[in-house]
Amino acid sequence: MEQDAFSSPPINSLPEECVSHVISLTSPRDACIFSLASTGFRSAVDSDTTWQRFLPSDYVSILSRAVDPVAFSCKKDLFFKLCERHVLIDGGKMSFGLDRSSGAKCYMISAKALEIAHVDAPQRYWRWVSLRDSRFDGVAELIEVCWLEITGKIDSRALSAKTRYGAYLVYKLTETACGLGCPIGKIKQQASVSIGRQISKSTVCLQTFHERYIGKRFRKWRVPHETVEFSNGGAGTPKERGDGWKEVELGAFYNENGEDGVVEMSLREINGLYWKSGLIVQGIEIRPKH
Repeated sequence: MEQDAFSSPPINSLPEECVSHVISLTSPRDACIFSLASTGFRSAVDSDTTWQRFLPSDYVSILSRAVDPVAFSCKKDLFFKLCERHVLIDGGKMSFGLDRSSGAKCYMISAKALEIAHVDAPQRYWRWVSLRDSRFDGVAELIEVCWLEITGKIDSRALSAKTRYGAYLVYKLTETACGLGCPIGKIKQQASVSIGRQISKSTVCLQTFHERYIGKRFRKWRVPHETVEFSNGGAGTPKERGDGWKEVELGAFYNENGEDGVVEMSLREINGLYWKSGLIVQGIEIRPKH
C-alpha cells in the first residue's frame, strides 16, 4: 500500500493536451512509435496540436505559393502528404516536401530555375523536353557541349535550421549519352556546395562503365563497376532513385539558423573541353542527410 501511494499515475490519465504537447517535443518518427506502443496515445498522437509542431512554422506561407491548392483533412494528413509527394511551388519552378523522420524541409530546384551554361542557345547545345516521370513540365536535355556547368541557388532561410543537408543532381542518360564518364585521362567532373564559410568540393561521376559501353538491353547482366578514386569517399557515384531517375551527391552542408545567406551548388567540367551529350537534367534536390 505504501508503494502504491508513491507510484506515478498512468500517463493515459493525463489530459490529452498535455500528452500531445509532450509528444510534439519529440519527432514524427517517435510519435508514430508512441501510437503503436499504446492505444492510449493514439488520440494525442493524431491531434492537430502534435502535428502543428512537426510542420514548418512557415508552412502556410509556403503552401500559398503552390501551383495547385493542397487539400488535407488534418495536420497529420498534411504532414504525410508532403512526405509522400512534393508540391509544385513558384510557378512550377520548384517543388517542396518534408522529410518523414524529422519533418525538415526538402526542395527540388527545377532545371528551368538552374543556371546552365549555353542553355539559351536555340537548340544548339541544350533543348527543353517533357517527360512523364518528371515533377516538372520541362527538363533540360544536353544535345552537345564542351563546357558543362550547372549551378543552383537557394536561400538558407528557406531551409530548416540545425539541419545537415545534402545536395543532389537528379538526372537521366539517353541511350547515346557519351563524354560523361569519369575519369577520362585526368579530366574529372567537379562538384561543389558553398554556404557562408563552408565549402564542400568533390569529384563526381555521371556515367559508369557499363552505361558507357554496354547497351540498355544488356544492363540487366551483372557487370562489375569500374573502380574510381573519389576525393569524397565515393559519395559522388551515381545512385538509382525510386522514381526512375538517377542522382549524384554534389556535396553537403550544415544550416545553422538560416543566417549564412545563399547556398550555391554546382557541377562543372570545363577543363577538358571534349564533347559531351545525352544528359537529361530534372533539377537539384536539397534534403536532410541521415
